[in-house]
Amino acid sequence: MDDIFPRPFNVDYELLGELGKGGMGSNVYKARHKKLNRIVALKVLDSGGDEEAESRFFSETQAMKDLNHQNLVTIFEYGKQQDKIFIAMTFVEGQSLADVIKKEKILPVKNASYIAWQIAEGLKYAHKRGVIHRDIKPSNIMMKEDQEICIIDFGISITAGSQRLTSAGMTMGTPEYMSPEQCQNRNVTKQSDIYSLGIVFYEMLSGDPPFTGGASLSILNRHLHEAPTPLRKKNPEVPPALEKIINKCLEKKTDLRYADFSEFIEDLKAFMNDFTKSEPIQTIRGKFSKAERIMFSVSCALLVLLLFVILLLLFKTPPKIPPPIGYLTPAKSWIIENKVHPGKSIDSLLFDGSLSTAWIITRHDAERAAKGDLITITFPKPTMISDLGIAIGDQSNWDKFQDFCKPKEIEIFWRNTGVIEQNGNAQSGSKKIALENKMGVQYADWPAKPVEVTELTFRLNSTHNESKALFAISEIRIFGTEL
Repeated sequence: MDDIFPRPFNVDYELLGELGKGGMGSNVYKARHKKLNRIVALKVLDSGGDEEAESRFFSETQAMKDLNHQNLVTIFEYGKQQDKIFIAMTFVEGQSLADVIKKEKILPVKNASYIAWQIAEGLKYAHKRGVIHRDIKPSNIMMKEDQEICIIDFGISITAGSQRLTSAGMTMGTPEYMSPEQCQNRNVTKQSDIYSLGIVFYEMLSGDPPFTGGASLSILNRHLHEAPTPLRKKNPEVPPALEKIINKCLEKKTDLRYADFSEFIEDLKAFMNDFTKSEPIQTIRGKFSKAERIMFSVSCALLVLLLFVILLLLFKTPPKIPPPIGYLTPAKSWIIENKVHPGKSIDSLLFDGSLSTAWIITRHDAERAAKGDLITITFPKPTMISDLGIAIGDQSNWDKFQDFCKPKEIEIFWRNTGVIEQNGNAQSGSKKIALENKMGVQYADWPAKPVEVTELTFRLNSTHNESKALFAISEIRIFGTEL
């Protein structure tokens, strides 16, 4: 019965399938809230009446209930029925970082850096609100198709001033990713999460965490007394500057590590700006299994046969196939430069790998811009646009985000000046995008087929927070391929 889906859980939820295991021996399911018709991740623990287990589970809810960040899951509901307690939270469509590493073995330097930066931003936000995760590892990092990540499972997290729920002599965490102070069951601070992120970063670039194999006690002892194998010895593609950043995360003594994630992010962003300015984030697709290779071969054979039949029927050369546009992950990503004013054309497009680049205009300018165009982006070459995302407000923290007036609806107009229609005008089109008043990148419902453009113009139709003095867009991400 337990493996039959869908099946009812209680009056509000039905279980659609099992997603995996969570902390403290809980099970995590994909579920649907029947009244709201909302898909959630439902974390369920059969406590058997164990008060300590229930207190720890409730502690996770308390730790997460006030967290609102694009790189962290959001809690919707906490409840109990008989001996089963549950948390309903954000369902993240994608795959875990553990699965990505298993398929890819070693991630490109830029991809790994972008992922680590997002994890750090999420943990920095949590730390400012007194929450320490204590179990950062690849299986607790979910990655969406656009490579935006979401940190899950705060099952053994602690909050500032909270009562410790760990029994005497009991060590909480996953041995391969535990900090030296966790291994000794000493007080855990935000620097423990920094150490664990260093382990994850090391694994993304080498294929394995620095200490593996053997009994858990042996791994814990190596965290305390053994230096990791130099990362560049395992992967010579890692720049020395990045190895230095990771090594600082992995210092045994806390006073030698980064003091907080702000310091780490500052160093990582400086490295990314120097190393990745001109390089796109590569598409992470994973390696094909034997069954997938067979299916691919069969599909190719059928496609060749279909093309042959079409040739026989048409007795003419098929049309030229346009260049591939790739997947809806960043083949290239452009971000608007800082403090752009309405109507100013952008010819220099850049990628800085962060949400810190802000386009801010005064309320007066916003009102004037609402009657006309906000900005026109001119592409150096014709570009096939496959997706587009916009982040609004100030993304650095929730309080700053609230300080700005944000666009509620933007209309995007595109033109291809290289393609002339019968009436003599350039090929064109438009799309309205409704933006919610929330943090994070919001993606447009882009046309089903990618659009070839040379210009994009953004027009403001309406705004949120009319009373705010400043209007802000933090980032515009444009995914596509130059032709």
